[in-house]
Amino acid sequence: MGDYSPGQRRMLLSAGRVLFPTPRFVRILQAAGKKTFPSAFAYSVQKSRLIQEVLFQFLNCPHPLTRIYYGRQKSSILENFSFPLRAMGPRMQDGARLVSNSGDLRDVSRMCNPLIIQESLDYDERFRLVFVNYECAGVIRTVPGEMQNELDCRAVSRSSRENRGIAQECLDREIVSWLEKMLKSVQIDDIAVEIGVARHGWHLIELTRPPVSWPAPGGVTGRFRLISRLIESKKF
Repeated sequence: MGDYSPGQRRMLLSAGRVLFPTPRFVRILQAAGKKTFPSAFAYSVQKSRLIQEVLFQFLNCPHPLTRIYYGRQKSSILENFSFPLRAMGPRMQDGARLVSNSGDLRDVSRMCNPLIIQESLDYDERFRLVFVNYECAGVIRTVPGEMQNELDCRAVSRSSRENRGIAQECLDREIVSWLEKMLKSVQIDDIAVEIGVARHGWHLIELTRPPVSWPAPGGVTGRFRLISRLIESKKF
């Protein structure tokens, strides 16, 4: 905290809520009893796929079959999964790889420990739901781009014909309400939720850092402008 003057430290201690603390200080503020936005746990899940997977299993979330393998446990992967499968490292920045043969599986096993393995599923639609202060602030259809991990994000409107059917399931309050309650129960107040929707139901795929802005039916929604409006209206 040496970067802060004594006066700034007094302001932090007297504040009802500290907005956008750095990951370096958020846990210190939490330990001092300060509310923050984002919460300390929101920062943690944004960075760690390992934490996410343990959380999904603990909460029994609708989620693709996923297992975590350490060291020699990796030799048993093909006892539980068949190709193709998704292989991921413990950090979100590691990205995910689609593995279709034993050679590629050996390569990724050497690179990552633990190694997270997930069944590969085909979804009719994929959506990214943006949550700010535990409430859904936007729904975006995501379309895989030409580059790996690149997504073409398109706004979703309830009134558009192309968004009826499967897309309407994503917009139903039942799914959104379930996600809002789940996030609030574990104090994840600032996040983007990736979900996949198919005829058999929907899956929570992963949690990611929320975008700075996202397309909306009426234009573009800016995250910081939205947060400013919430503060001004005393809804924050």
